[in-house]
Parts: sequence; structure tokens; C-alpha cells
Amino acid sequence: MMRLSLLALLTLLFAPAASAAGQTIAGTVVQIRGAAFANHLSSSESLAKGTKVLIGDRIVTGRNARLALKMKDGAVLTLGADTEFAINEYRYSPRKKQGSASLELIKGAFRAVTGAIGKLKGRDFKVKTAAGVIGIRGTDFWGGFHFSEALDVALLGGAGIYIENAAGRIEITQPGDGTTVQNANTAPSAPVHWGDQKLNAAKQSVSWD
Repeated sequence: MMRLSLLALLTLLFAPAASAAGQTIAGTVVQIRGAAFANHLSSSESLAKGTKVLIGDRIVTGRNARLALKMKDGAVLTLGADTEFAINEYRYSPRKKQGSASLELIKGAFRAVTGAIGKLKGRDFKVKTAAGVIGIRGTDFWGGFHFSEALDVALLGGAGIYIENAAGRIEITQPGDGTTVQNANTAPSAPVHWGDQKLNAAKQSVSWD
């Protein structure tokens, strides 16, 4: 009887913890080349195909590395080499049709093809950077500190994106157009068409070729 009571107690103690841990999963590694790690609060884990990434993780890719994550709402994030990217928040409930994503690019470059969150009414999918915040309206876009120390952002396809900071906000609705943000105190530049050379260079930074 005591053994049964002890077992029941342990089940009560650890079941909520396991459930909470399951809720922290944000996505899964679906493709990887080279070295990449997920830094948790007090540990670091080498990533491989099939590894789960969690809310709160800071993802770090190595030299010449590539990493693709499929998030819980179907979004796909591709990180280039020498990139640091944090998953600050990622919630999605298909039953309630609710979700939000708060990501952060610390350095490097990424490409995002948004999933179900980008199709919700609120479209609460944002990528923070030191220079400003990128928000989406269901789209495929690229961003990075690739061409200089400034942030560059380009719309590759879809409905559009916006970039804002304390100094201003601009929207990009035409695929192939991009903007440059020098820092958090300088407004994003007006959208301009990048041209094939710059667009191809941006795509190449996260390409698997």
C-alpha cells in the first residue's frame, strides 16, 4: 500500500514537470551542415537532425554551417554561418487558432518562411535585432548583418513585412525590395529594389548549395 502511495506521489510530482517541458518545444532541426549548438540556461547541446529546440534556446552556428528548423506552426527558419539566433517565445495552438513568436537575431543571417502564425488575424510573428524589429504578414523574408555592421532586410515573397525602431517604421510589400537599418536610433531606409546581385548574395548566405 505504501509503495502504491509513493508511486502515486511521484507521478503527481513529475507529471506536471514533464508536461511543462513538453510545452517548451518550439521546433525541430530538419537539416544541418557543420556544427551548431543550442545554449540552454545552464548547458549547451550539439544539434543534429531531429533534435528538438526549446523556447529560451540561443542557437549558435559555426563557420560554414547551415541549420534549418521547422517550427511547431510549420514555419521554416534557415540560419547561415556564424549566426546567433534566440527563440524567446514560440506558442501555437491549432485548436484555439492562437499563436505568437518572438525571435531574436543577435548576429549573422537568416531566412524565414512563416507558417500558421503568419496567417492568423494578429500575425504576431516578430524578429528582434539590435537595430529594430521585423514583423510579418505571412511571407518569405531574409535578414542579417551580412553586408556590413548595419541590418539589411529583404522581402523574398508573400504579403509583406515591416521594420521599425524608435526612429521610424517602413513597410516592404514588393518582393525583391529591401531596406538597411544603420542602428536603433536611425530610421530604416526607404525600400529599394536590391537587384539580382545583392539578392543572390543574401540568399547564398543561407543556401545549401
